[in-house]
Amino acid sequence: MPWHPPRAELELLELLAVGAVEDPPRPILVPAALVEEAVRTGGVLVEDVEGTPVVALTDVTPVLDGLPPSGQDPVPVRATTGFLRPFADGPLRRHRRTPAEVRAELAAGGERPVVAVPVSAALSRVAVARAAERAAAGAALLWLVLVGEGRRGDLAPEPLLRAVRAGAAEVAGAQVAGGRVAGADGAGHGIVVPVAVPALADPAADAALVEAVATAYGAGEVLAVPPGDADRLHRASRRELSRALPPPSTRGVTVFFTGLSGSGKSTLARGLADRLLDDGRRRVSVLDGDGVRRLLSAGLGFGRADRDLNIRRIGFVAAEITRHGGIVVCAPIAPFAAVRAEVRALVEEVGDFVLVHVSTPLAECERRDRKGLYARARQGIIPEFTGISSPYEEPSDADLRIDTSTISVDEGVDRVLALLERGGHLPPDRPDE
Repeated sequence: MPWHPPRAELELLELLAVGAVEDPPRPILVPAALVEEAVRTGGVLVEDVEGTPVVALTDVTPVLDGLPPSGQDPVPVRATTGFLRPFADGPLRRHRRTPAEVRAELAAGGERPVVAVPVSAALSRVAVARAAERAAAGAALLWLVLVGEGRRGDLAPEPLLRAVRAGAAEVAGAQVAGGRVAGADGAGHGIVVPVAVPALADPAADAALVEAVATAYGAGEVLAVPPGDADRLHRASRRELSRALPPPSTRGVTVFFTGLSGSGKSTLARGLADRLLDDGRRRVSVLDGDGVRRLLSAGLGFGRADRDLNIRRIGFVAAEITRHGGIVVCAPIAPFAAVRAEVRALVEEVGDFVLVHVSTPLAECERRDRKGLYARARQGIIPEFTGISSPYEEPSDADLRIDTSTISVDEGVDRVLALLERGGHLPPDRPDE
């Protein structure tokens, strides 16, 4: 049975497949239905995001005794990992190397202690200085650029790699070519290699995973790298941050309205888009709930999985618009906090995210219902209807709340525009020339 795992599980499986870990600090998390099927049939075929089979899991065994308890999903499992073909997806793919390749290159540089320098965010001057001390004492440095799921910090993978390479070159007094750090005398002083290591929720387990990966790549010691703050960043990281984070007036932003059906989300979204288009200072796109359902998400149902997938699709498109400096206005119901958090994280990797909770009470939404949806939901004709037979999880992280039963649409739009102006997302008007 094929399985398309979430990014974190796919990255953990790749670490197993290439020999970067033997026994990960936490088990692989597999959907309960797949575990039951694997126990019956003997295995699970893992496919990457492109649908290419990359790993075969056999001898799948729940960490708990027996089959998964009812309602537990996903299920932690241990399994035998069979490598089928190289993984082709993921950030910085062309720069990655296997542990065996890196160990061979380190060995070619002679007998030196190897010190790993794991980096997942902008480098501080202190981190570079500590690495320089170890290099001066005769160590070869293994700069591990960690780009796994959950580790996205202030720099995306590409600028992070450039910043680390610049720091490594400064330590060696030379340049980095093809990931190899050569000193002024031409001798090898270390290697810069990106590795997708997913962040684990347990800090101790996460540290153990990073150390296991560093050891597999040839390091005998892992250097603690303090995070950099704005005043103590290495100059290469400062440069990359300034390139990656343009001023808010030109940075992309997603304005994400969420609320019950009939709350006024679409009306506010259209009003905001109209005002922004009339204003003319920024480019604007709209991803409205009903329109998206007819086009981007045609064929999806209204069960929990399909509703979450619908929001993920909206988030993907919104992030791409945001990446390229536009303003995108979204207006789905988006009832579940977890998938809203996924969308926020996806967008904030490339720009800004503004969450507007349209908090109009259920009774008012039901009174306004022109399509008779609430009535049919109460009669049981429409199953899993948000607010009636399916929950709406009110956001605790909303940047703005608007109750359209107490203020007009124009007032609501004014509040969103004021929020964008305070955030610097609307540049000052330029006088007519």
